[in-house]
Amino acid sequence: MKAIWVRLVFAGLLAVLTEAAGVGLVGTATWMIVRAAERPPLSALAVAIAAVRAFALLKGGTRYAERLASHDAVLRVLADLRARAFAALAARGDTVANGAGPSNGTGLSNGAGLSNGGGAANGGGIANGGVGNGAGLSNGGGSANGGGSANGGGGANDGGGVGGGVGAHGDSLSRVVSDVDAVQDLLLRAVLPAGVAAVVGVAAVAGVGAADLRAGVVLAGGLLIAGLLLPLLGNALNRSGPAIARARGDLTQSTVDLTQGAAELVAFGAMPGALAGAAARGRRLARLEARAAAVSGLVTGAAALVPAGTAVAVGVLAHGPAAPVLALVALTVGEVVVPLATAAARHGEVRAAVARVRELIGTAHDGTARVGTARVGTAGVGTARDGSVRPVAARVRELVGTARRGEVRAAVTGGRGLVGTAGPGADEPELRSLPGPVSVRLRGVTVRYPHGARPALEGVDLDLPAGRRVAVVGASGAGKSTLLDAIAGRAPVVAGVVEGRPAGAEPWQVAGGVFADAHVFHASVRENLTLGREGFGDEDLRGALAAAGLPEYGGRLDELVGEDGARLSGGQRQRLLLARALLDPPPVLLLDEPTEGLDPAAADAVLATALRAAGEGRTVVVVTHRQADLDRFDQVVRVDDGRLAAS
Repeated sequence: MKAIWVRLVFAGLLAVLTEAAGVGLVGTATWMIVRAAERPPLSALAVAIAAVRAFALLKGGTRYAERLASHDAVLRVLADLRARAFAALAARGDTVANGAGPSNGTGLSNGAGLSNGGGAANGGGIANGGVGNGAGLSNGGGSANGGGSANGGGGANDGGGVGGGVGAHGDSLSRVVSDVDAVQDLLLRAVLPAGVAAVVGVAAVAGVGAADLRAGVVLAGGLLIAGLLLPLLGNALNRSGPAIARARGDLTQSTVDLTQGAAELVAFGAMPGALAGAAARGRRLARLEARAAAVSGLVTGAAALVPAGTAVAVGVLAHGPAAPVLALVALTVGEVVVPLATAAARHGEVRAAVARVRELIGTAHDGTARVGTARVGTAGVGTARDGSVRPVAARVRELVGTARRGEVRAAVTGGRGLVGTAGPGADEPELRSLPGPVSVRLRGVTVRYPHGARPALEGVDLDLPAGRRVAVVGASGAGKSTLLDAIAGRAPVVAGVVEGRPAGAEPWQVAGGVFADAHVFHASVRENLTLGREGFGDEDLRGALAAAGLPEYGGRLDELVGEDGARLSGGQRQRLLLARALLDPPPVLLLDEPTEGLDPAAADAVLATALRAAGEGRTVVVVTHRQADLDRFDQVVRVDDGRLAAS
């Protein structure tokens, strides 16, 4: 952050130089015109002519450099804040998500189903991982969803499905997008202009006062009125800023509810009420914004008149040939402070948005210790190499920060959907799985989800030698998916240890695959397979699709699959996720119901092909409910109420 503030200060200095060049340009040009009226020798104007040209070139060049530097610095701030906001949502996934079960995604995602099944799955199993679609009916706090359907154990009905509270998905979306963008307005339209106006104003008052004391006093008064009193007045008159920020979040929440929960709203007859509620929220936001715009317009208009009045007063008070020069200098300097009135009129709204971002980011410090702390060897999944816990925010910032050095890639960090970047020549590790075989061991692993009454896994011991084929069976909700999450380092391991990850390797490079909350992006087949990773040709993609039983899409790689795979059938969606896992399989391939949605014959063929494609030296762990699959595996492990029993 220190480097970013250095960039902001540098941008401010460039802005000061730009405004100073503008003042010098106007003052010199005016003096040259006044002096030329006296018909002096051309040599008497030579310096002024050269100065006008120099000031003109300097103003244009420094303005471009200032815009470049200021936006570069501000966009870096936004990238850091947005990464920290995503990390905060991931860290507090238990409060944003519905219920407390293992399928709650990462904080930005939730299913939109009718029941949460006691918290074991989100939205009846429609759980979107990564930066998923959000629940149309969720209340973000574990209370019941629209129409009275049970949510994570069945709290109070939310009355129509338009959820509220800090954890509501539309409100979270508003914080991550609109509120974070407000920081840009704060820096570019308030902080930097205020600093520039202060420096330029003081220098101009000193210069004009040296030439004519009365003109300097008048200029100082005009700058105080336009740059201080009117902004304070605008800020005092516009007290709707916090209400606008809340209203915008409410409207976004209603929009998410309507778009993502349309089927449930129609099924329960709640669509008319939800539409009316959304329309009312839209009208309220429009009224608040119109009131704020009226105040801003009045204050800005008044501020725009002050420089003209100041220039007239300076011209009247000044004497001699310097009068027009001082008047136009006063007009130019006065225009520097005019934007402060507009910024002050929006100060309340921006301040409220910044406070909401600060509130959201503050949760990262409380929640990161709960996420991604499964240990692998001595370093640990989600831990630093020195053994300390790596905050999620630090990992996200580390990944997002490299965007400045190259093109964006997606880093599939154990299904958490974090976006990283690496450009040519960057020092970031290649976003690919480890090539060699790895043996993983679980010793006394216990997983407990936040707010869980009992551990999802307890005292689990499991050896996964390289090349082993292991089937995991058990009743729904027994902890099968949680076992895969623990192996992959995605689950909060509170006791025990997961051993076997090579030194320096990321968890997702060792174990990964198809998880219950895997997300299909609204993108092409190609993009859903590669997730931004480079080095895969069309033949690689077609081979992965064929191995997953989806060869018909080998010639349709650029076809869009719809939001969360809406244009695919359930079986096709699952096979697309399987193809993604087989494209660059890690040493320990984890597959959670990879043949779900397929008929028995197709399921047998796809599973056999997938096991062959995985190769001999790769460990494969498959969660399945099909007894016919078990003959294909070296070991069958049964999960019963969070404990393992070999079958």
